[in-house]
Amino acid sequence: MRVQVLCAVGLAAGWVGALGAETVSLKSPDGRNEIRLDVGETLQYSVWRGGVVRVSPTAIGLTVEGRGTLGAKPRLLGARTRSVEGVIPTPLYKKARIVERGNETAVAFEGGYQVVLRADDDGVAYRFETALGGRVKVLDEQAALNFPSPGLTAYVGYNWGDRDDPGQDKLQNSWESIYVKTPVSGIAADKRRLVYLPLLLEYPDGVCLCVTESDLRDYPGWNLYRDGRDAARLSPWLARYPVGRTVEDNQRQRIVKDREPWLAETDGTRTFPWRVFILADAPAKLVEADLVYKLAAPHAQPDGFGWVKPGKVAWDWWNDWNVSGVSFRAGCNTETYKYYIDFAARQGVEYVIFDEGWSVKLKIMEIHPDVDVPELIRYASARGVGIILWCSWPQLVGRQHEVFRRYAEMGAKGFKIDFMDRDDQFVVRYLEETARIAAQYKLLVDYHGMFKPTGLQRTCPNIINFEGVHGLEQLKWENDSDFMANDCMITFTRMVAGPLDYTPGSMLNQTRKGFRANYSLPTSQGTRVHQMALMTLFEAPLQMLCDTPTQYLRNQECTDFMVRVPTVWDETVGLAGKVDGYAAIARRKGEVWYLAAISNWEPRELTLDLGFLKGRYRAEIFADGINADRDATDYTRSVRTLEGGQPLTVKLAPGGGWTARLTPAKRFGLF
Repeated sequence: MRVQVLCAVGLAAGWVGALGAETVSLKSPDGRNEIRLDVGETLQYSVWRGGVVRVSPTAIGLTVEGRGTLGAKPRLLGARTRSVEGVIPTPLYKKARIVERGNETAVAFEGGYQVVLRADDDGVAYRFETALGGRVKVLDEQAALNFPSPGLTAYVGYNWGDRDDPGQDKLQNSWESIYVKTPVSGIAADKRRLVYLPLLLEYPDGVCLCVTESDLRDYPGWNLYRDGRDAARLSPWLARYPVGRTVEDNQRQRIVKDREPWLAETDGTRTFPWRVFILADAPAKLVEADLVYKLAAPHAQPDGFGWVKPGKVAWDWWNDWNVSGVSFRAGCNTETYKYYIDFAARQGVEYVIFDEGWSVKLKIMEIHPDVDVPELIRYASARGVGIILWCSWPQLVGRQHEVFRRYAEMGAKGFKIDFMDRDDQFVVRYLEETARIAAQYKLLVDYHGMFKPTGLQRTCPNIINFEGVHGLEQLKWENDSDFMANDCMITFTRMVAGPLDYTPGSMLNQTRKGFRANYSLPTSQGTRVHQMALMTLFEAPLQMLCDTPTQYLRNQECTDFMVRVPTVWDETVGLAGKVDGYAAIARRKGEVWYLAAISNWEPRELTLDLGFLKGRYRAEIFADGINADRDATDYTRSVRTLEGGQPLTVKLAPGGGWTARLTPAKRFGLF
């Protein structure tokens, strides 16, 4: 028989099903999303939208030392369902609050475990929960993906290495590849390539499925690979725990040379990460999804983080400390940093970051004599600017209290922590531990050199951003990358998992033909307004201004607009999108809306539906200039009145952008 658990209120408090039931099915409140758990010789899940299978039945299981595989020959005890309703305040997010509305079923089995199913209007998920007691070793997890067709379109990010050679550890990567568009059957069956998440699938009817995970804690991250035997299947690959004596610490990275035969040693009674499947009828609607954040564990005292301040940060490293028209020698030194601080204070930029070089040769407790950090922090504080310090993560391992105490007492506001480049249990545990210790000293954390976010910013609200993206820094050395398609693709892949430290804002802009990488004087691909639009398009509570103060002062009109763009929002609306072609998003802060659109290298005209707006607005608009295809810095600024509810047509040059600030016309007496 089939046990249907369809959020019926009468079932919410009781057990349904019985020994011998074959399928437990859970639907979202709107009835469109469904996750099924088939109980037979194994446990198999499947994902559905609109009555159509999106992930075909796939076996799941958790192999625990001394306990066998949880999920093999399961004996069903019953299933309990509940409706999930409430409001989640989200002060550092793309929305001011999340209205939580979903259904959840816990399916219990003999042997001290259950599988929890979740179905919301923006997607579905499942996770294992165990009540085994004591400490256990998890040897393996079965968490594959079987798709209904090998011809489905996939957008895939790869990590490079050799998964069969610990000395070339495949799971020592920065999660920064450009996504590749391919049919599922074209995903590389190559031991040197591993598929990382988020993974995006497109179906013939237009439905999009974004696969990722949430609430990853004290457990390795979920990756995938194709072994070549089944063209429509991806197998799981999770990093085994590193053998401590083989880890080489060069103060920049901790390189793993060998690994244990198990994934994690952990509490036997615990919840495991959610396997998340975000569903939408069009790419643009993926950016509105909240499932990763909703499913993450909240902090025990979420109201205790009022001291966390989002905002912009003037960044030194991308522009190589290049300031000009000054009387001092520019570089990683006290005078240059005072110039950055003065710039930030005048422009209303909340932070300045001191990137690599402020300490002596990666020795975090030894300040470089050329950079008077205590004086600079005092100087910045007097001008209302906060200082964030960069470090590589090995410098902090086991020393978090010592380091954070010293620099918090000095007045630093946070740390940008870099080069983790792994997602095994050790690193995942380190990330949460470090953020919690930083919070004790009221320090922000920006995690660079790491995998995609999994909702940890809800668990530790002082984590203000994550990297894990092919960001603008790559253009310091890459000549042949297609950044325009990359920018569009990560909007609907990587950003669906959470905020991203892409670092936009270049003022030296190049056409596709004219671009050449330059490490010391970097430029960007695409138009000036493309860069400006990314300030709104890309979610980042800590948004870096990558270019030098000199360039921003030379382009004050553009700078004024970018600095005013908020970094956290009250509302987000996906307007339009083709995954590798174009993207358009609207975001609101208070009464003011910001709109942004970007294109790949194809020029195009988009018609944006402004049905979400009511009334009349004064719009300050930046658009590509008529000659932006020849001179990528060419742009126009205009001010006009827009009517809510009316369609809006925008034109984008090759590699182009369009962005606007919409203020209610009543503020200006325009009725």
